[in-house]
Amino acid sequence: MKRLLILSGLLVLVLAAAGCTGAGPGPSGPAGGTPSITDETVNDTLRVFVTEAQRSLDALDANTSSAASALARTGLSGRDAEDVLLSLSRSGNYTSDAVTFDPNGVVVAVMPEDYQFAIGANIHGASNIRAALNGTPGMSPRINLVEGFRGVALAHPVMNASGVAGGVSVVFRPERMLAPAALKALGNGSHALSAVQTDGTIIFDTDLGQIGRSMLNATQYGSATDLAELARTIVSTPSGIRQYRVNETTSRTIAWQTVGLHGTEWRLVVNQAR
Repeated sequence: MKRLLILSGLLVLVLAAAGCTGAGPGPSGPAGGTPSITDETVNDTLRVFVTEAQRSLDALDANTSSAASALARTGLSGRDAEDVLLSLSRSGNYTSDAVTFDPNGVVVAVMPEDYQFAIGANIHGASNIRAALNGTPGMSPRINLVEGFRGVALAHPVMNASGVAGGVSVVFRPERMLAPAALKALGNGSHALSAVQTDGTIIFDTDLGQIGRSMLNATQYGSATDLAELARTIVSTPSGIRQYRVNETTSRTIAWQTVGLHGTEWRLVVNQAR
């Protein structure tokens, strides 16, 4: 029953994220330690989850970089620029829209047309926009967006002969991006999978109700102070594998690794099936 619930939730997200493809560097390897049989299944699941997730991130990053190069030729606005933005916004069904912004961080063009209301918005306060205006790509954490929902934005600078002319940013929903990777990683298993920002915010979980909550909220663990400590270890440490005690007779294995882009990190976590 638990596996059916996990699969049904993931399929909802996968149907929204169909077409997630790309290529990128492999992960740093399985979590350390001397694995038991159970640990091996957790590590195998994690290995696939990490590989597929990083591949999706790298594919979107490559598409955004290509869009920035094209916009350097077309300019930040006009029909040709809108064609570039529309193509970028269709990178996957996990992407919603793409915008260009001027050197002040003001949106000057957006596609699809449903998001035209964002033109004129000042998005300079977002970390990814500031990075792009400083000449480097940047990826935001999950934030409130001018589009009216919470998501992640990836930005690249658009350059001209004088330097940074502005930038391009694509908005996506991480839970939809990660769903196909999670489904592939699970295979015939039923481990619990999640993705967590380094501030503790859960941006993906096979229990969809956990998305948006904080792993660092100690009250949810009650008297299980070891779980609260484990949560802090996960967000502060790039990779690891641990066993934790559920009760006097039962322990479980949890392992995690890191994916990300341009200094923004996500911890991908696999928890032994309950």
